[in-house]
Amino acid sequence: MATAIQPESGKDFDPITFSVIRNRFEAIGQEMTLAMEQTAWTSVIALARDYSCMIYDAHESGPRQVTMADCLPIHCNSIRTLLMEVVKVFGDDIHDGDVFMSNDPYRGNTHVPDLVTAQPVFVEGKQVFWTVARGHQLDTGAIEASSIVPSAATIFQEGIVIPPTRIFDRGVERHDIIELYLSNVRYRDALNGDLRAQLGACGVARKGLVELCEQYGRDEVVRYSDGLMDYADARATEEFKKIPDGVFEGETWTDTDGNGATDIPVRARITKKGADIHVHYSGGPPSTGSFNATYAVMMATSTIPFLYYIDSDIPHNHGVLQHISADADDNTICLAKWPAAVGGATQNPADPMHEVINIAMAEAIPDRVPAGGAHTSHIPNFNGVDSRTGEEWGCMLFNSGGGSGAAKDADGWPVFCTIAGMGGLTSAAIEEIELLYPIRVEQNEIETDAMGMGQWIGGPGLRTRYRPIAGGMEWHGFGEGLKNPPHGVNGGTMSPGGGIFVEHADGTRTFSSSAGQVPIRDGEFWEGVSSGGGGWGNPLDRDAEQVRRDLRDEWISDETARDVFGVVVKDDLERTLDVAATETRRADLRKTPRPMIEPSGPAAGTWTTRNMRAGDRYIEAPTARDFEEGV
Repeated sequence: MATAIQPESGKDFDPITFSVIRNRFEAIGQEMTLAMEQTAWTSVIALARDYSCMIYDAHESGPRQVTMADCLPIHCNSIRTLLMEVVKVFGDDIHDGDVFMSNDPYRGNTHVPDLVTAQPVFVEGKQVFWTVARGHQLDTGAIEASSIVPSAATIFQEGIVIPPTRIFDRGVERHDIIELYLSNVRYRDALNGDLRAQLGACGVARKGLVELCEQYGRDEVVRYSDGLMDYADARATEEFKKIPDGVFEGETWTDTDGNGATDIPVRARITKKGADIHVHYSGGPPSTGSFNATYAVMMATSTIPFLYYIDSDIPHNHGVLQHISADADDNTICLAKWPAAVGGATQNPADPMHEVINIAMAEAIPDRVPAGGAHTSHIPNFNGVDSRTGEEWGCMLFNSGGGSGAAKDADGWPVFCTIAGMGGLTSAAIEEIELLYPIRVEQNEIETDAMGMGQWIGGPGLRTRYRPIAGGMEWHGFGEGLKNPPHGVNGGTMSPGGGIFVEHADGTRTFSSSAGQVPIRDGEFWEGVSSGGGGWGNPLDRDAEQVRRDLRDEWISDETARDVFGVVVKDDLERTLDVAATETRRADLRKTPRPMIEPSGPAAGTWTTRNMRAGDRYIEAPTARDFEEGV
């Protein structure tokens, strides 16, 4: 007979049933996720997977996260704030067959582009769960043909804002509300397709949950759901108690506010006591552009690092999340005040807000803290009119995303893209891009020396080159991490950063920050090198044979192998290791100690200044006007 599990609540659970129901929740979430990916219409969801699906309960204290499936952390760890608002607005007026949607960043959402659909799940007349899908919309009807407009001065320039709204009433679609939404966005058919994908995903999960309750009994499934949270709570308590108590502080900088200001500080003070953690954010003045954090983003960023500090087998549900709280100084870049623009919130300042926690915790738990990762600096949003058909088109591509930070015992990942997504975003197949859009991908490959070095190296940055083939196009960029690149930790070096430029027909180039709007005409190219992740540990401790292989494969240069890793190789085809010369070189380099965190100040990135040449120019936060004749 199986031994019963007894959480602190004192309830008995059969371990086999406990495991089965836990995995059924996760399987339903996976089915929901696949349904959305396979039916979505736009590149940002169908190809890049910038969406998340979750299951929440209908607890009397407010909806609580039960499970997430292959989600983006910035999405799933912030849904509760929006669902709480839905419950507040509709109260007892929530019925079987209803579906709600919202994208209001001042009513619990992350930012305007993230549209949320939420469906209550009733069993035997009682609501027991919510199924929730959140998808990044390719367009929001903003002043530019992009879902993120870095230069937006207020939320009124960021497109349609939807408060918690009922779009299905007891199973009947409210066509007027959906028509109101679609009439305020570009790419109407495509966004209608994405909306239907979200609704379908919620319906798939609802069906699975109802079947689960029919099999085991409604109240028994709810009891086991509560038990899963108690289980996660107990395990998280044990793990968090292993982290030293104390107050830990960190500081980093973000490249831009989206509207011309640079090197804005982001700070965190973490108070850790027992199993409870509180994060307090402060920082520079509020952005005059769209790079301001919302309350939901602040809550999500405060939790994400602490989830990867602990055992990954612990379910990421409310039982873990309840241990972490957060607040921020009002009216700073870390917490927007209405009606500030917040379109870029989930990447900037979200990525630096994640990083500052890692920086603060590095000395306390160095073996658990990774180095800095890329910050969405190379996620181009292209749009234009196809000269062959006259049709308007748009896409958001993640193929040129940067690398993740290294960690103890592991090199960083390539194409990590953003800490907010934590590797959950994907690259589209080149063939798909060129089939669907009038774009030619000229180059997409690893850039030599484009990562932080260490005992474990960061994920590499990429060099990517696009050109329009049927009329010109516009690039709309967002993010950061070029001037203030991913940091190194525990002796690892920082990434050199990266750069973005448009190469004109005459061979001159216009470099820009990662945020802005740039026209790309026929015969011109958009090109950039993304930031690799930071390094972990002293580079002199990296296995010399691995350094030799990195050099042979052109991940690093001869100069880096010799001057950073202290590795000397012979001038033959395989670059054979010179063991004696390497030992001598490393002994000499060890005389210079390495810092715990690098860099220690703002604007430390070196890539752009090293790669500009005579005739090139640099524009901070460019707009289309910067490219008009005579400007």
